Amino acid sequence: MSDAPEWPGLPEGEAGLLTRIVRLNMLVTTVLDRLVEPYGLSVADYLVLATIRRSPDRRASPVTVAGVLGRTTGGLSLAVDRLAAAGWVRRLPDPADRRRIALELTAEGRDIAESVNASLHEWEAGLPLPAKGRGEYVRHLDELIALVEDA
Repeated sequence: MSDAPEWPGLPEGEAGLLTRIVRLNMLVTTVLDRLVEPYGLSVADYLVLATIRRSPDRRASPVTVAGVLGRTTGGLSLAVDRLAAAGWVRRLPDPADRRRIALELTAEGRDIAESVNASLHEWEAGLPLPAKGRGEYVRHLDELIALVEDA
């Protein structure tokens, strides 16, 4: 980890909190892209699989998935079309309301979601963070997320 708080090309003091968040987002996006690429997935598509995987009974309504991911149902529909065509997600009648559908992972979709999730955890575990400090990082990030959500 570098002690230099600024980045080349920026005037001193120019890199504020938002600049650092954007930089972190770029770095994490690069890591995520590398982890999902072997499966022929985009990060956005993986997040759909992961959201369904973590849902009760590994089923979720499109409205629920869209809400969790902050996407429109129209944009989600295109992703679900791709994932269904690949054989990773299926649309089923919602048992609670036959007029609606539920999204469910196929066995292959579940295996892919679990493999990517395991790779994510392995990558994260490889970060040179002190074991005792890890919880503090998580707490600070949760606080920052809450502040941004409330802003």
